[in-house]
Amino acid sequence: MVLDGLAKYLLRRAADRAAVLFVALTLQFALLRVLPYYVLGIDPSFFFMNPNLTNEQRELIRRAFGLDEPLHVQFAKYVLALFTGNLGYSFYTRRPVMAELAERLPNTVILLGTSTLLTLLIGLTLGLLLAMKRGTRFDTTFIGVSVLINSFPTFYLGLLLLLVFGFYLKWFPLAGSVSRPPPSDPVLYIADYLWHMTLPLLTLVTAGVGGYALLSRNIFITQMGEDYIVTARAKGLDERTIMVKHVLRNVLPPVITIVALALPGIVSGAVITETVFSWYGVGRWLFEASTQFDYPVVQGVLFIEILLTVVSLYIADIVIAIVDPRVRLR
Repeated sequence: MVLDGLAKYLLRRAADRAAVLFVALTLQFALLRVLPYYVLGIDPSFFFMNPNLTNEQRELIRRAFGLDEPLHVQFAKYVLALFTGNLGYSFYTRRPVMAELAERLPNTVILLGTSTLLTLLIGLTLGLLLAMKRGTRFDTTFIGVSVLINSFPTFYLGLLLLLVFGFYLKWFPLAGSVSRPPPSDPVLYIADYLWHMTLPLLTLVTAGVGGYALLSRNIFITQMGEDYIVTARAKGLDERTIMVKHVLRNVLPPVITIVALALPGIVSGAVITETVFSWYGVGRWLFEASTQFDYPVVQGVLFIEILLTVVSLYIADIVIAIVDPRVRLR
């Protein structure tokens, strides 16, 4: 019976995630394919930045994009192309989007993966510590500092670090992922890469850790007001034991959801931070493509982010269903 309930729950969640994916792809198709041509009247040849195209050439471009076919046929081909990895060609570089994505993705995964891991670990640890010390001077001071840091835009924080540590102190480079020319020795190359990554990594962690800490603090404090915590205190258990053995287990579902929502950003990149530090990654590439009307790049990156979001949330559903049996009854 338990397995049947779990299976039904996961099937319902799979249907929900599939519906979210369908709606997201429909909106993406409408914004990137239908709106420019059918609503705003912008011909796709406009994006080729060539005013000397003949009418015959413009018609060939329309046919190449399938704009002479019914919308439902265009949508079906659009979705099929995305799921088969055919993300098209960049208007600006004339190269396959997938090839350019493969070049930039490692830099983004390394930077965002490291920053996400550090932000989550530090944020959750601080949140637990703040909940245990709620109402103390440490708690109120950290809340004030977190609110102050979060009030700064990410680009401003990045520029500030770049100005102080890159321009004035000259401790770190001002731009790029590696030096030019890069070191030939592998050890020196890794050291140079980490040297360039320090400031963008510090920016992302500093900008994000306060929010995660305050969120996890509120989750912990909410759980500490439940009846089972009152019972545990009545039994004489100390705060550390209550936190580790009781509260942590019950806050796992929202924490898992937070982690699942953070994972897609590891691939899609940090647009602002990568642009400020000229980091050769997906986020900066997405920003440049948006300013150049290079929408095959935009649709490719957005599709990957949508797909990863849906998949990671469904994996979170599975994990939550395993660690928290209560969801099987819903």
